Amino acid sequence: IAMGQDFARFWKCALQVNPWTYAQQYQGTAHKLSEDDYNNAIVDRCVKHEIQVVGIADHGCVDGVEALRKALEAKGIVVLPGFEIASTEKVHMVCLYPAGTPTATLNQYLGSLGLAAGANKTAPSSLGCLAIAEKVLKQGGFWYAAHITGANGLLRLNQDGGGLAHIWTSTDSVLAAQIPGDIPSIPEPEIQKILLNKNAQYKRDRPIALLNSKDVRHPDDLDNQRACSWVKMTSPTLEALRLACRDPESRVRLSHEVNPTYYSRIEKIVVRRGYLEDLELYL
Repeated sequence: IAMGQDFARFWKCALQVNPWTYAQQYQGTAHKLSEDDYNNAIVDRCVKHEIQVVGIADHGCVDGVEALRKALEAKGIVVLPGFEIASTEKVHMVCLYPAGTPTATLNQYLGSLGLAAGANKTAPSSLGCLAIAEKVLKQGGFWYAAHITGANGLLRLNQDGGGLAHIWTSTDSVLAAQIPGDIPSIPEPEIQKILLNKNAQYKRDRPIALLNSKDVRHPDDLDNQRACSWVKMTSPTLEALRLACRDPESRVRLSHEVNPTYYSRIEKIVVRRGYLEDLELYL
């Protein structure tokens, strides 16, 4: 009896890659790459570093998603398209959607999230973080809090209108957050305490999934190991990513926490004789 290779494994995920249009808008022609050259270089870096899942997320915009998606998918890389948006509290949120979601649909989703018409694409929405989170979930998407220790992060504490404990502790709405390295490397002791769930004001009923991802705006950014996280999934889908972030202690790892060369696991049990002869169980 063969049950098929239906088991979970760690997938290497770069969940905040910007399309070429990001650098064009915010950095002029600093990297001096055409769109095709940029996309091909992103693909080459993903292949080189064995990145298997890519999230595409430009600020308030989905222009450029389609060309980069096609280039990545041609190499068998799974693409979760989306965008980045700032809530009215100035919390930056990376919103991702299932592979294959059309660009027109992404534009509709983005347009329903309270951005003022004609405003700068990085301008805050009129909706709060939790309201955006609810809408993204209803759209079939998934979001995580970007660069939470930075100036526009969820854990900027009392700077620039921070102190957003009521958002951080909303465990059903806030599943995942991006940090630049590991917890010990974060210089603020108070933020370390929050991430370790040892701050009473920020106490969560369920651990948050901590991700390494980098705001990739140049192909060279993917050479930084902190651009990626490891997520344990049976297949690399958005729903699997969401479920993994609900069980981060067993299914989500920072960039340095999995070594694929030495990562040991038992994948299959095979019985050759006796009552269960020819039984094959994939774990």
